Amino acid sequence: MGKLNILFLNSWYPTKNFPYNGNFIQQHARAVALNCNVACLHIEFRAQKELFEITKTDNKGVFEVIVYMKKVKNNFFFFKKLQRRHFAYKLGMKLIKEKFYRIDITHLNVILPSGLFALYLRKKFKIPFIITEHSTTYLKSNSNNHSYLEKLIIKKVVDKASKICPVSNDLQKAMISSGYNGVYKVVPNVVNTSLFKYIEKEISKPIKILHISSLKEAHKNGKGMLRVIKKLSLKRHDFTFTIISDGDTLPIKKYAKEINLKSNFFHIEGGKSIEEIAISMQNYDLFLLFSNFENLPCVISESLVSGMPVISSNVGGINEMITNENGVLVTPGNEEQLLSSLINVLDNTSNFNRVQIAKKAKETYSYETVSSQYLKIYKEIIKA
Repeated sequence: MGKLNILFLNSWYPTKNFPYNGNFIQQHARAVALNCNVACLHIEFRAQKELFEITKTDNKGVFEVIVYMKKVKNNFFFFKKLQRRHFAYKLGMKLIKEKFYRIDITHLNVILPSGLFALYLRKKFKIPFIITEHSTTYLKSNSNNHSYLEKLIIKKVVDKASKICPVSNDLQKAMISSGYNGVYKVVPNVVNTSLFKYIEKEISKPIKILHISSLKEAHKNGKGMLRVIKKLSLKRHDFTFTIISDGDTLPIKKYAKEINLKSNFFHIEGGKSIEEIAISMQNYDLFLLFSNFENLPCVISESLVSGMPVISSNVGGINEMITNENGVLVTPGNEEQLLSSLINVLDNTSNFNRVQIAKKAKETYSYETVSSQYLKIYKEIIKA
């Protein structure tokens, strides 16, 4: 038997308009492509004259098909939107079948909204599917819960899936507690260890602290971080704090001015490519995350593979990633605890074995490790 042909059917994926959207799914696809033939299909509504515009690209071992659709302006035309999306998927599948002839397994990434087409492929062509779920909307700590109709769709998709692969144990528990029962197997996010890797260097003076996120305040708690950094700057001067963000940075810049956080302690940079982020991580000493909720953040696994210890709020699946050997966990929202932890880590930065941090993280999150886990799952399904 030759290589399996896997369709990555993606609710999130990098596009022209959103180049960082679902980039962790793209990394999963590239990992799976080590052992399988992989095609990615993604649909996006946008303002355009044409009803449909299709791009196809061979991108680092993955055949990517993006179908851009003209927006349905009136939200009341719900079924028209569904109809247009379904037709767009079929247009994309036509190109994929021309290249691969057959699909052995659909690998659905994030149930909504792509799950309905996974069901269609299963019913029409008998193609089994698995689910990799990344969304934080299942977590109790996230107020962005699903509507009644969405819950019905999720349940139908989960019931028909051959396997559900959330990226953390915490997300698996959240999905099961929401009534979505099935055959589960946790497979973590992946890191490109040819980009993200430990480079031996001396600890910086001053110590360089890094944060990378979208800076959505309700999620990432950027203002809370800045308040703690401000307090830290009043106690000591042996650090700098940098934020890299592809989101709206104006509110956090204004807040830094409001609390009079000096520019010699704090600065902010715009979005970077994955290659640029990998280089940045090699040049920093400590990663900081103070989110109100999370799943299994790629920035943490990338930091660890780069040999950088992490201070993070204990939310979602983060406690599955952080131990006493590679970082510190704090109670979400507890600014005094974060301040105390930062002081302690700054005083004892040299105690972390960065070589071992990178080694253990690589063993967990590398392309090779994650790809082999998915290949085993695919083969089990084909044999069933």
